[in-house]
Amino acid sequence: MPTISIDPQDFRELLGFDLADDSLARQLDLVKGEFKGTDEDGQWRVELNDTNRPDLWSAEGIARQMRSARGRLRDYPFFTGESTGELRVDGSMREIRPFVAAFIARGVNVSERSLAQLIQTQEKLAENFGAKRRDVAIGVYSAEKIRLPVTYTAVDKNEGKFVPLGFEEAMSPAEILERHPKGVEYRGILAGFDRVPMLVDAEGLTLSMPPVINSRDLGEVQAGDADLFVEATGTDLNKVILAMNIMACDLADRGGRIERLRTVYPYTTSLGETVDVPHRLDCGMRIPRSEFGRLLGVDVTAVELERMLETYGCEVRIEEDVIHVQPAPTRFDYLHPVDVVEDFAITRGYETFEPRMPQSFTTGRADRLSQLEDKARDVMVGLGYEEIISNMLLAHEQLRGRMNQPDDLSLVEVSNVMNENYSALRDSLLPCLLRVESRSATAAYPHRLFEAGEVAIFDREAPHGSHTRLFLASLLAHREANLSEAHADLEYLLHLLDVDWHLKEAENASFLPGRVARICVGDRDVGWLGELHPEVLTRWEIGVPAAGFELDLGATGL
Repeated sequence: MPTISIDPQDFRELLGFDLADDSLARQLDLVKGEFKGTDEDGQWRVELNDTNRPDLWSAEGIARQMRSARGRLRDYPFFTGESTGELRVDGSMREIRPFVAAFIARGVNVSERSLAQLIQTQEKLAENFGAKRRDVAIGVYSAEKIRLPVTYTAVDKNEGKFVPLGFEEAMSPAEILERHPKGVEYRGILAGFDRVPMLVDAEGLTLSMPPVINSRDLGEVQAGDADLFVEATGTDLNKVILAMNIMACDLADRGGRIERLRTVYPYTTSLGETVDVPHRLDCGMRIPRSEFGRLLGVDVTAVELERMLETYGCEVRIEEDVIHVQPAPTRFDYLHPVDVVEDFAITRGYETFEPRMPQSFTTGRADRLSQLEDKARDVMVGLGYEEIISNMLLAHEQLRGRMNQPDDLSLVEVSNVMNENYSALRDSLLPCLLRVESRSATAAYPHRLFEAGEVAIFDREAPHGSHTRLFLASLLAHREANLSEAHADLEYLLHLLDVDWHLKEAENASFLPGRVARICVGDRDVGWLGELHPEVLTRWEIGVPAAGFELDLGATGL
């Protein structure tokens, strides 16, 4: 969880009202924060317990939420209107680091205290939210030295010399990646590319080599600067824009006048070929009013809902008994109606809800499906298999492309993806086993892996568009791995589970034709058995034959 330092005097100025030291802890409930005391420099230490709210990882963000709770909402008009300049993206960036956004903040009047907070916010967003600069990296510059338009392009590693921050001599990108401390730390992000990103202004001066280091000439902000040029680059457009929205509102809270800049792409993005930033992202929710009462256990009026959510910084519109809620422009974290209900409960205060004693008494015992799962695990371990436990979130490409399955087969996908490696809920366990196997080439063969765990099956008719099932999958990998060996293990497992089953001829593009079958219980298809297709093994970079099975444990007759 991110922990930030806050200058008490600076924080009080941002708040605009008196806040006694003993009331800080109570006020931090609004931002899911915990006061961790004062350090030796007199700075407050605050730990934020919500990784989905990067807008709160700064003194400005916390103060903004506290002001909002007192009805002191500030208008941010710069999410609409004309842009005052351009960033031009070269087509070479599409495969390297495709997205960039920027704005100008004028009249900020940077002080030593505000500069320390600005640097802290920049680092927290890039390291935590930006996955150590891989998804998002942020640069801040003195705008007076920069001439628009700025170009985002790629250069050869041995060209485009400039003086990086912390050094006195001009260096090539290759030299920076080998000798500069930041180059050594972040060069893995650019590994595999012959060219590196570069931001250059209209006069050919280098701003920075994202996501590694700024130039010393243009990229060193000092106390006394008034106009700032702020940019972000990355691999996720929504995250890049959200980072810019947060930085823009933080600087506006310090008196800055924000000017939008337009990014012009030679390729199509999810937001088009031109994107003006700051740019409001849409993650609004439409919720029946009754849902608040159902989840909170108390009846809530539409008037109270509107007042509380607006106090929390949301835009609210009521149509009959349905609430339309759009969070503040610094947020992109609404995934489910529960998120909105939680915002309402935080604003109202959890202490306002009357505690209730449990109305029924039950004794605990293991669920029958859990008992079946435990028994299946014991059998697989007895057969010599090693269990793995993997994440339910995988990349879409791992679930479809690498498995030789068509992309149009529906998955339960994350709507506001923060990392493409975790963009969809798995609907099969075999990709998880293959991912482990792809990294195990140095281990002695044979490899015998299995996993028992939940998967999410897309179902448009289900209440939430999917339903969860408990699967078990196995994988054999060695030079003689074949269908017969996997079949023998499957037969032994289902015999001990007392399941009456049979195989049915079938086709599946993940397996070799003629070496694959459906596992059936009665007239129900409950899984697959087969030898993995060589194309699948190639895509996973597995160099030996592999076979296995996967079945729905809950559908085997429980």
